[in-house]
Amino acid sequence: MRGFDSIHTAEVISLNIGKHQPTSCRRDGRRAGEFPALVAALFLILTVAGIARSQEKPRMVLEEDVATFAVSQDNKIVCAVPRMKRIKKVVIERDDIWVVTPGGGKKRIVEGDKFMPVPPPTTYVVDSLAWSPDGQRIAMNMNIQVISTEDTSEVTGGKQIALLDENGQELKVAGSKSRFIEDAWNGAWLADGQSVVYLSGVGPYKIMRVRPSDGKSSELFEGHTFDVVTWDTKRNQAFAIGRNLSISGRLALVQLDLVHETVREISRLEDFFGKLIVSSSGKHVGYFENGDTITVVDTARPQAPVRVRAGIGRFEFTRDERHVLLKHGPEEKSGDLVWIGLTDGSFRPILHDLLIHDFKITPDGDSIVITDPGRRILKLYPLL
Repeated sequence: MRGFDSIHTAEVISLNIGKHQPTSCRRDGRRAGEFPALVAALFLILTVAGIARSQEKPRMVLEEDVATFAVSQDNKIVCAVPRMKRIKKVVIERDDIWVVTPGGGKKRIVEGDKFMPVPPPTTYVVDSLAWSPDGQRIAMNMNIQVISTEDTSEVTGGKQIALLDENGQELKVAGSKSRFIEDAWNGAWLADGQSVVYLSGVGPYKIMRVRPSDGKSSELFEGHTFDVVTWDTKRNQAFAIGRNLSISGRLALVQLDLVHETVREISRLEDFFGKLIVSSSGKHVGYFENGDTITVVDTARPQAPVRVRAGIGRFEFTRDERHVLLKHGPEEKSGDLVWIGLTDGSFRPILHDLLIHDFKITPDGDSIVITDPGRRILKLYPLL
């Protein structure tokens, strides 16, 4: 994580060159060791600056306008790239799907026009993507609109989920009369690679589970609804916030076992401002308690949460779980990135304060994937 701050180190070194240290004097008036020290300092400046420049260069670039992306456990990146098309009076969008490997391999696995042929003119916008824990399947969360060419105000459709393998082959739900999972969003594969969980309804939401191979479907935690849910499917669990999850009816943070359908209350909340995030170990959960305070709860010791004033934004836990990486500002707008220490409250900018549109830390914690403002070119940088 220190690599992105190397240039600042160079600046500090340059400021210290002129500071004299106690040394013996030569007969010609120059202090002994002055020239070797200057040479060594100059060499160090050039070396540090060279390292900084090399670390500014991304390891991988996808020269496409990436609307949304997700990173698998083995660091493959799946991306949605919007494509616009005019049919008579109607302009529709159909997103292509690309898979990119850390080594730079790139493959388009879904071509929008082939995935959703016309007629009728159908727009599908990919809201989010999710890999299965084994990195072999994808849940594609879409907003679909079927538009009438005779009356462009006549629109049908809604939130639906398409299931794909890593090569873009569509996986359909056995026995279903529809091509996709309808009235569904925030879909994710469980650890078995055979079952999918998703949210349904207009909020508070129900949690549903379906097994595409045999079409078996059920509502989980029947009688409970959830305001916010974040998945940790590699452990077959989720964390959620809602008001009907505790006996008192107060706002509560709970841990959900998605296989055995058990609910464990972690803590009662006074307030919740959004952005429920789970760490890579599943042991820490973070959220915004108000407009500028991040609260982190240790699920084993929930009675002692950590609170850090950081300003609103979107954040993710680092691998050591002692820091979070925050993008400042509203999620739909670009902002800078800063490391925030959860134990010492420290703030440290990265990427030289460059603005980015979106980011994700890779599961191994070694890299960060970002998209640029404007044309959202995707880049992979090292985190040292």
